[in-house]
Amino acid sequence: MNKAGGIKYATEKMNTFKDEALAILHEFPETEIRKALEELVLFTTDRTY
Repeated sequence: MNKAGGIKYATEKMNTFKDEALAILHEFPETEIRKALEELVLFTTDRTY
């Protein structure tokens, strides 16, 4: 996976989807629900374990 660039490709795609999701969420009024959804997006994409 690393040799073929699969991890790098998947990470780039994930970040693209993250940016798109956040852009869509920012079209809505700032509410607790929007904030929770933004936190969910960031948690699932930025976590390291």
